[in-house]
Amino acid sequence: MFEEERRISILNKIQASGSANVSTLAKRYQVSESTIRRDLTALENTGLIKRTHGGAMILDAMKIDYNYNAKRGINISQKLKIAQAAAALVKPDSTIFLGTSTITSLMVQNLHVKNLTVATNSLDVINVLSQRQECNLIILGGNYIHHARTIEGMSGLQQIQQIHFQQAFLGANGIDISFGLSTVSDIEANSKRAIIKNCSEVYFLCEHSKFDKISQYKIADMGRITALITDSNISEEMYSEYQKHCHIIRS
Repeated sequence: MFEEERRISILNKIQASGSANVSTLAKRYQVSESTIRRDLTALENTGLIKRTHGGAMILDAMKIDYNYNAKRGINISQKLKIAQAAAALVKPDSTIFLGTSTITSLMVQNLHVKNLTVATNSLDVINVLSQRQECNLIILGGNYIHHARTIEGMSGLQQIQQIHFQQAFLGANGIDISFGLSTVSDIEANSKRAIIKNCSEVYFLCEHSKFDKISQYKIADMGRITALITDSNISEEMYSEYQKHCHIIRS
């Protein structure tokens, strides 16, 4: 097992049980305890876990921010309107990227344009589009992160770097005028930065509650993207202020 694969496997185990200790992990993966300590330090540096005496535990903030199933039913009506507005922007005969988020999983259900090539790292997007023979589906490689229902890793990054996307539809945990768009995961931030670099039009799909918030890892400045698509519950004051820095589409 490669180092990256082992670390994501460790992350999945900690997310499933809430915590893990060094000695147990060393026996499971048949490596030294010092190797496991380095793995846990690397994972802590991504913002996904917290080191403890003798092991590591899941971060309280991550239980919601990076747990797909926990977020799935939150603000569902707002998410659906955002998803429908985003789907209406997709152009036929194009290559697009759909990131992993609870909104893109709704968006894909409303996506019916012709001659579409979709690249994705989202298990839910894959499940829907794999049933559509008319869609050319590109599945990014890497390691599956169970709680986030996403595939991440160096192999996926390498694929992204070789593809030009006409459009990308992504999510974020925080939007701030000064800090920009951000997420709780360094791994996720890296892949989104690579997508933005190789894409003509970049849309972030976020409920109004994500505005004026900062997560640990920066993805990009607001001026680097095409538009933010949000719900109509955003206040007029906030809409006007953010509109000065980035085009805002209210669904």
